[in-house]
Amino acid sequence: MRDATVRAFETSKTETDGSVGGHDGDAGAAEAAALYSDLTGLLERLHRRHLDVVRLALEGMGVTEINASQGLLLLSIGEGEVPVRDLIQRGYYQASSATYNIKKLVDYGYLEQLRSEHDRRSVRLRLGPPGRHVADRLRDLDQRLARIAVEEEGLGEPLQEALRTLKKLDRVWADFLSFG
Repeated sequence: MRDATVRAFETSKTETDGSVGGHDGDAGAAEAAALYSDLTGLLERLHRRHLDVVRLALEGMGVTEINASQGLLLLSIGEGEVPVRDLIQRGYYQASSATYNIKKLVDYGYLEQLRSEHDRRSVRLRLGPPGRHVADRLRDLDQRLARIAVEEEGLGEPLQEALRTLKKLDRVWADFLSFG
């Protein structure tokens, strides 16, 4: 994976240094690179803004012992029991940060850990009563914001197109990580 990333960096550095070409397509490539850069910057900003929305919601609930990332982790667990490994894979969490956040959420009673009787290494998680309350409130907030986006802002169709585009970008990045 590191080698593929280095190759991509070296390729993009060569292209931006002007070592490749002098083709008419350079203007199109430069425009595409600028759009790509704007998009990745916007994705980061949207994620931070979403965390701010969750943080404000948690503060509004009087929940001060957990942070926005931990609130989103509760939301992603849902109603059932989830193995930790599935949560990490499904939520795209880094194992180290997920482990830290899970420990904090268990310490405060937001999550309950259930060890398998057959394999003590296997741990499943479920929401504790405070975690269920927070997840329900955050789910309500997401539904309210979705309604505003679609009904008041008329973003239904543009959101569908944005989702299709972002899924394609996700596939490009996943393929790059897998195949270089």
